[in-house]
Amino acid sequence: MKTIVLLFIYATFSTCVWSQNFKLKLTEHAFNVESVSYSPDGKYLASGSTDGTINLYNIDSSGNPIYTRSLLGHLGSVTQLIFTKNSKYLVSSSKDYSSRIWNLDTPSLDKVYNIHFEPVTTSFLDASYKYLISASLDGTIKLTHLYDSKKSRTVKIGTPINDLKVSSDNKFYYVALKGGLIKKLETVGKNNEIMTFTGHGDEINAIELSPVGGFMASASHDKSIIIWDINTGKIVKKFQGYEWKVTSIQYSSDGNYIVGGCNDGCAKLFEVSSGKHIIDFKELGKNVRKVSVNKNGKQVAIATQLEGDKFGAIIYNTGVEVLPPTSNKPSAKSSAKPTAKPTAKPTATK
Repeated sequence: MKTIVLLFIYATFSTCVWSQNFKLKLTEHAFNVESVSYSPDGKYLASGSTDGTINLYNIDSSGNPIYTRSLLGHLGSVTQLIFTKNSKYLVSSSKDYSSRIWNLDTPSLDKVYNIHFEPVTTSFLDASYKYLISASLDGTIKLTHLYDSKKSRTVKIGTPINDLKVSSDNKFYYVALKGGLIKKLETVGKNNEIMTFTGHGDEINAIELSPVGGFMASASHDKSIIIWDINTGKIVKKFQGYEWKVTSIQYSSDGNYIVGGCNDGCAKLFEVSSGKHIIDFKELGKNVRKVSVNKNGKQVAIATQLEGDKFGAIIYNTGVEVLPPTSNKPSAKSSAKPTAKPTAKPTATK
C-alpha cells in the first residue's frame, strides 16, 4: 500500500511539473511545421510548414500567440524564419530554392529573392538592411543587394551548407558544412579561410553566435551541442544527454541559456556558464525541427511533428527569465552594434 501511495504522489507531482511547463499547442497548420521564430521585440511569432505556408501570430500581454493570418507564396517547405532586428520584416527560406522578404505592415505583399539550385537552408537581412544573405545546399552563399543588382555577388563554397551566421561586425562568415565542419571565412575579398572548427563526430545541423560575443554554439548528428571560442576555435563546453541527432539550437537573448531540439521528440534547456541541464521539454511527438526562445526567455516555441491529426508548434514555459543588458557586466551585454534603420524599404511587389 505504501508503494502504491508513493507512486501516486510521484505521478501527481510529475503531472503538476509538466502542467506548469506546458503552455499550449498551435494547431492552425494543415501539415507538419518545419520552422518557428519569435520576433526580437516579442510582438510576433511565425511558424512555417512543409506545404510552404507561414502562419503569423501576435503575442498578447499574457504571452499568448494569437493567430492573425497566413503568408502564402512558397512552393516548398519553409526551412527557416528570421525576423529583422527591428521586427518589421520576416525573411523566409524554403526548399523551393528561394528566399522571401515579408513586410509585416503589408504581409500580403512579398518579394522573392536569391534563387538557388538547391533548397535554401537560411537567409536573413544584414545589419544595413541593404543585403539579403542566403545559404543553400547547392554550396553557395548569395549576397543580393536590394537596391542595386550590380553590387550582388555569389560566394562559392563547394560543399552543401546547413547553416550560416555573420559576425556582428560583418567581418566573418561562420559556415556549417554538411560534411561536419564549421569554417570561419572573411566576408570581403576572396573570402579567405581563417579557421576550421573540428570536434563534432558527425554532420552539423545548426550554429548560433552568442549574443554576448566571443562564442558560438553548434548542434550535431552526434547527439551533442558544443560551445566554441570563436577566436581560438577551441571547445569551451559540450552538452550531451540526447538520444538522437540535435537539429536546432538557440540562445536566450542574454546568452545565459541555450535550448536544443532533438529528432527523438525532446528539447533540452541548459545553463551555459555552468553547463547545468535545467529541464526537458518532452511529449513533443517527434522530429523537432526548430526551437525559438522569446524575448524575456520565459517561453520556448518548438516546431515538431505532432501526434494525431493536428499540426503545429508547441509553446512551453521555460521557468527562467533572462537578464536585461547592463553596461558593467560583459556576460550580460551584447557585443553587437546597434542595428541601422533601413534607408529604404524593400520593394514589396509580387
